[in-house]
Amino acid sequence: MSGVELSNEMRERISMIVDRVIEMFRPDPARMKIDDPFHALVAIILSQKTSTRNVRAAMERFRARFSGAEAVASASLKSIQDAIKPAGLWRMKAPRIKLIARQIADKNIDLERVLSMPYPEARRILSSLKGVGPKTADVFLMFARDEQILPIDTHIFRVMRRLGIAGEKEDYESLKFKLESSVKPEKRILAHLALIEFGRRICVARNPRCSQCPFLEICPSSKWR
Repeated sequence: MSGVELSNEMRERISMIVDRVIEMFRPDPARMKIDDPFHALVAIILSQKTSTRNVRAAMERFRARFSGAEAVASASLKSIQDAIKPAGLWRMKAPRIKLIARQIADKNIDLERVLSMPYPEARRILSSLKGVGPKTADVFLMFARDEQILPIDTHIFRVMRRLGIAGEKEDYESLKFKLESSVKPEKRILAHLALIEFGRRICVARNPRCSQCPFLEICPSSKWR
């Protein structure tokens, strides 16, 4: 990406942070795997602002009721809401899931075929769907076919801002480039999951647990320094 330059010091700093959080949380990407691409896409939407346990509970109900995009596209909003309730925010997530399902069904989009495309093309098609966007497309490709990218969510943005890696107005593509430039491809899925856990458990939005943070000495935002 043009316009973004990283010093060796910044690359080393990012690499050190990532290695430390991976060691702390030891994430297991296999726990996130769902074989059916449409169900995997739904699970990613459900995962926003909730726990993995809640997503699993919601997906069990969802898969039992809906076989694929066409079934969801023709279903009532109430039935979708009822299926995904365990994941929380079901009033907000159900219309989004139905909208995505309707587009996939109406446009006859084959997600298996999309998964066989080169990354830029697959990402473009997925991002063209209302309700998906670049971040959701990236997370889907990362989990559905092990694309070696590092998607950025709100937790990762917050952690990187507080650690001085990201600027206050940093955009998605810019921070994604910074992290991918500093993290080896084979570590990126682990980094994504570990950084999210770090943001959920320690570097939380309100009252961050700075006393438990391993980056206390280098964090410019720490209230303990």
